[in-house]
Amino acid sequence: MTESIDPARAAYAFANRFVNVLVTLPNGTPLRTAGRCGGMSYSVLDHVTSGRDVPTWPAGLFAPGRVPPDGHLVADHLRARQLDSFRSVSALRFVTWSALPDRDLGPLAGVRTRTRRELPGILRVLAEGRPVVLGMVVARHLLRAGDNHQVVATGVSRGATGPVLTLLDPNSPGREVSLVETPEGWHASNGRLWRGFFRHAYAPRTPPALPSASRRPTVRVGSGAPLALVHVATGRLLVVADGGPALRATGTTTWTPTGGPALLTDGATVSLVTGDRALTVVGTTPVLGSADGTADGWRVVVDGGGPWRQGSRVRLLHTATGALLAGAADALTTSWTPDACTWWTIATTP
Repeated sequence: MTESIDPARAAYAFANRFVNVLVTLPNGTPLRTAGRCGGMSYSVLDHVTSGRDVPTWPAGLFAPGRVPPDGHLVADHLRARQLDSFRSVSALRFVTWSALPDRDLGPLAGVRTRTRRELPGILRVLAEGRPVVLGMVVARHLLRAGDNHQVVATGVSRGATGPVLTLLDPNSPGREVSLVETPEGWHASNGRLWRGFFRHAYAPRTPPALPSASRRPTVRVGSGAPLALVHVATGRLLVVADGGPALRATGTTTWTPTGGPALLTDGATVSLVTGDRALTVVGTTPVLGSADGTADGWRVVVDGGGPWRQGSRVRLLHTATGALLAGAADALTTSWTPDACTWWTIATTP
């Protein structure tokens, strides 16, 4: 069996529930495809190959959508890798295999035979300790080829009736999925039955530096303890750049909540201090002001109430103006509307 890969650190923490808008018709109707399994699988293997953990973004941070929205650094990265997964020659098999029967038809090899031909090469790569992307086939018609899927095979062991493959499946985050051959097809432990699979071509890329939410979501946030903040809707960090507060894809600025109780809860009011400066608002613009003890306060609004934990979604309400700290694209701003652009959470620090 190949060396184990921890799915909690190697795979994304949200399920593959993306909807991709390919084009909008002249009448305004969007044409959509479901999922970014190829992008997620390619990205997972990019991170494994580079020896890095994928950024952790629990699905609950994106309620009700449960996945990062378009415009989020992670969502856009996965869309780009999804397109890469379609550009390989092997991607044509998703179409051609969908039109084939399960079993051989005269001289025409069916999906079962073709899978068995692929299997030795896949097992050899896994035995060498190298994960591999698999193209999983379930469709039985060309028009249903979009129902096919991509996963990362990470290991293999010997089962009672043959090899048992271990998968990281974008549809089942945070756990390994096993795959075994049965008379009906290839059965996965997450309930899916696949007609067959092939080794999908993969060219590694160094993954970009993507901000990550906290890997210690249950830890309470305390007054006086430095922290990093990340904007939930865009995945960008709240940093000091060019002399003022800003949203950036990279960089680390620690903010210290001061003036509140030892352990912070919903409704607590704190100042957010970095160095000798404090976050404040002038008009509608977030700026840095004095941290001499007269800094403006920010009321912490915890999603669902209760303690402020590192994994919480929070809103930061400027007590002097009633404005909420917000973001749009890479611009730091304020808003009086408590919507998705006003959620923040604590980021993992290097």
